[in-house]
Amino acid sequence: MPELPEVETVTTGLNFAIKNLIVKKVYVGRYDLRITVAKKIKSVINNVKVVGVKRRAKYGIIKFDNHYSIIFHLGMSGSIVIERNNFRPLQKHDHIAIEFIEKNNSKIRFIFKDPRRFGFFNIYHDEDNSYKNIFKNLGPEPLIKEFSVQSFYENLNKKQSSIKSLLLNQSIISGLGNIYVCESLFLAKISPFALGCELSLKDIMYLYSKIEKVLKKAIKEGGTTLKDYKNISGEIGYFQNYLSVYNRENNKCVNNCSSLIKRNIQNGRSTYYCPNCQK
Repeated sequence: MPELPEVETVTTGLNFAIKNLIVKKVYVGRYDLRITVAKKIKSVINNVKVVGVKRRAKYGIIKFDNHYSIIFHLGMSGSIVIERNNFRPLQKHDHIAIEFIEKNNSKIRFIFKDPRRFGFFNIYHDEDNSYKNIFKNLGPEPLIKEFSVQSFYENLNKKQSSIKSLLLNQSIISGLGNIYVCESLFLAKISPFALGCELSLKDIMYLYSKIEKVLKKAIKEGGTTLKDYKNISGEIGYFQNYLSVYNRENNKCVNNCSSLIKRNIQNGRSTYYCPNCQK
């Protein structure tokens, strides 16, 4: 499932492509996605300008100048693809397409496709409670200045749960998923099974810095492609070439210690770690 770096890559590219453009046509192939697509999507944004595209946690937000926003989540297999001028025929899993005309009269459209339909793509008025409720329980973004080490420590230090499960909790810190949690804990030399309340302020400060390092590197590399993920140009990410533990079960530790990478099931998710480096 795409995490913060993948969604950041998609929303940055989409913002560059469609910001300030006016919607000319909306196509909906099927409305029965994970969240049923509102039928008004075909009318309320027609001839309306895009203000910008941004990310919040693992969600993309396309804002329009009539105070409506599209919120999308890529789920397990979702992607957004940009096409210019000579559009191909829409295919089975191309659920939604939005077309624009640029100032030079060239045409551009983006397509939301999702073979497994675990993602969603829907429209909301910015003042609707249904819009606000999507974000109300999300924790702070890990790459903003307001996300302080002290508040991070205070939040984790109260918890009896494992640090791995706490980092996956979107109400504590938003945008992290299994890949980047495993990688950050490895770099911080913290066991994924350690309890939040067992970690010192020094431990959390070190972890905080490694989360930032991992996410910034992953964004720079365009995200991680292990199976389905591609950016809006249809290109894969490259952070998988830098993974230290994730998906590397029984491989030698990159720190050249005596251990092999192990995989355990933790809260229903695979946890990859080095038993020697992460004690």
